[in-house]
Amino acid sequence: MNVDRAQHYDVKYRDQNYFQYRRWLHAPYVSSLVRACGLPEGASVLDVGCGQGFFSYLFHAHGMKVTGIDVSETGIRTADRLYGRFGITFTVADIHTAVFPERFDCLFVRSCSLYNTAGFAADDEPTRELLRHVKPNGTFIFAYNSNFSSRPSPTWRYHSLADVRAHFRRYPAARIFFSTRIGTWLLRRYALGPLATRLNVLVSGVSGMGGDLVCILGNPARERS
Repeated sequence: MNVDRAQHYDVKYRDQNYFQYRRWLHAPYVSSLVRACGLPEGASVLDVGCGQGFFSYLFHAHGMKVTGIDVSETGIRTADRLYGRFGITFTVADIHTAVFPERFDCLFVRSCSLYNTAGFAADDEPTRELLRHVKPNGTFIFAYNSNFSSRPSPTWRYHSLADVRAHFRRYPAARIFFSTRIGTWLLRRYALGPLATRLNVLVSGVSGMGGDLVCILGNPARERS
């Protein structure tokens, strides 16, 4: 386990809602992901880097059987206190060494520090490692907070659409989108599509509003073969 990374998030997660997530804003986002992937009720979902468990809970609200892991003990304690009563499994674990009894129907990874690297576009090793935990007919959902304005961030690398396309170039069936935080709330079922992506990139570039770069891989095991 990366001790420095765990301690870094342990400090931040002392705030019960460190990222200031809002259900009214993010629930439509997860609904759009579930719809785009065609995930059925009862599907098993692994939320990698689940933090304080918010997105694990939103997948659970769609009837998914969710397991959330994170390197931060503070984050997992908060997640278990807030959402453990719903039957969601939260565990302190590093995806590099984590072992599970079986693979998952879906793996969800959002704004994980594994991808906050300068070499992201050229190095798909983190994705290949994560895909080991997905069933052959499963779904991989990559989501990453980014911004298309010129505003820099001292700690977070804002990847571009081109970066994501380069990272997932070995997977021809990869579907790549970008949605601002308000985009999925406004557009709902139309939020994850080429036209909406172009619109959201423009809005982000002009307004500075951040959003999520999303890549959906269906049946990744077949694509790797």
